Amino acid sequence: MPDGSRSPGWREVLVIAAGVIAVVFALELASAILPPVHDAFVSFPTTIVVLVAGTIGVLAFAILGRPR
Repeated sequence: MPDGSRSPGWREVLVIAAGVIAVVFALELASAILPPVHDAFVSFPTTIVVLVAGTIGVLAFAILGRPR
């Protein structure tokens, strides 16, 4: 790239993955410790929803943050 900027690489991918995993683990830990949280998420696919929402958020950020 001639202007000195670099494209997103493995560091960004790993940061995003670590963030998503941390959110999923925090929700799972909260549901194991707090009965009301467990009752709210007992039939809710938490991991899938967090992954889908995180992916949509990252894509929206990439699309809206890209210079035109």
